[in-house]
Amino acid sequence: MKPFLRKADPLFRLIGIIVVLAGAFAYARFQGGAVSWTVFYMVLPFGLYGIFLYIYPLRAVTAEREVGRREIPYGSPLRSTVRLQRRFMFPLLYISVKEVAQSATQIPMPSTLFVWGFRRRKEWTYETAPLKRGEHVLEGIEIEAADFFGWMRKRRFIPLRQSVTVLPKVTDMREVPSAASEERGSAAASFASVKESSVATGIRDYQPGDRLSRIHWPAFARTGELHSKELEDRRAQDLLLVLDGSPSPQFEEQVGFAASILKKSVETHSAAGFLSLGESGMSIPRVEGPDSLRSAMLHLARFSPTPAGGHLPPAGSRSLAAARTMTVITGPLTEAWVAAFLREARQVSGGILFSVLGKGEHPGRGALEAARAAIAAGFDVRFITEREFGEPERGEMGR
Repeated sequence: MKPFLRKADPLFRLIGIIVVLAGAFAYARFQGGAVSWTVFYMVLPFGLYGIFLYIYPLRAVTAEREVGRREIPYGSPLRSTVRLQRRFMFPLLYISVKEVAQSATQIPMPSTLFVWGFRRRKEWTYETAPLKRGEHVLEGIEIEAADFFGWMRKRRFIPLRQSVTVLPKVTDMREVPSAASEERGSAAASFASVKESSVATGIRDYQPGDRLSRIHWPAFARTGELHSKELEDRRAQDLLLVLDGSPSPQFEEQVGFAASILKKSVETHSAAGFLSLGESGMSIPRVEGPDSLRSAMLHLARFSPTPAGGHLPPAGSRSLAAARTMTVITGPLTEAWVAAFLREARQVSGGILFSVLGKGEHPGRGALEAARAAIAAGFDVRFITEREFGEPERGEMGR
């Protein structure tokens, strides 16, 4: 019923304008006098304009949209320019233009009101509020024309479908969280041994926290300044970053943490595999360059939790079952999740399990029991919050 009423609304308004004009004319005709005719002639121009506006074809108006960037960093606004053009000259007064997006966008889309006049072209540039991670679809442009008093209103929707992708939040990291100190157990040491199986590909300036084994002593002897070796991983195929797809209060933080690790691994030439779990999961055998990193980031931008089976790998993927060493990112730990995950990762022998908690949150008794089960399977369990993403080694260790 609503679509019918919306389409018929201009016709009802036209009938109302005709009734007003007819009433004013009848009043002047039968009442007579200068005042009565003055009222009629004052109403007449506005009524005629409303009738002409009803006749004017809004389908003659065309629109095109130019989006500044199709891939937007997290927390940035969308900047776009809409260009309107028409073929027929007619004095359009109050024109309202609104951007229409899918309901999933969940932000108020901008609109504008202007007097078009006799011009053939009009340009409108807008900027939205900061967008959240995800794919946002712009459906089109809605135009509404109105007369002086709003007696006549006409709307037209111009389909102009475009999509923009907001990438996940990325935190600058000091290093890829793969090496672990010896006191964290044999599982962590096994994982560290994979990282140390590497070759030097260059040198860079020393950064506080670099291990002693990475200092390039010949360069220090020549220049008197400390430099660290850039390492390239020989066994990156054995490293796997796994992102849990189960619903979690910190799901956005988990996605951002995974994106940060992948970005840092590419920057340090430490290529690694990537696997996201759940129905919308995806497996990328190696993330080692700009193209594969972009593919991973676009996937993370669209990645959503799976209510049931978020711990399961995507259909056709055997990466989880075959991996022996991995870094896992999940939310608050439960014994049920750990048991279900270990059933899928049958050959795992070591790695790091990051449990992302909320700000100021600490693991409860159930989470610690789940951590012990993961440690028994060879994992180095770390409880971290978003503020520790830059240096995840500072996270609270599960005992």
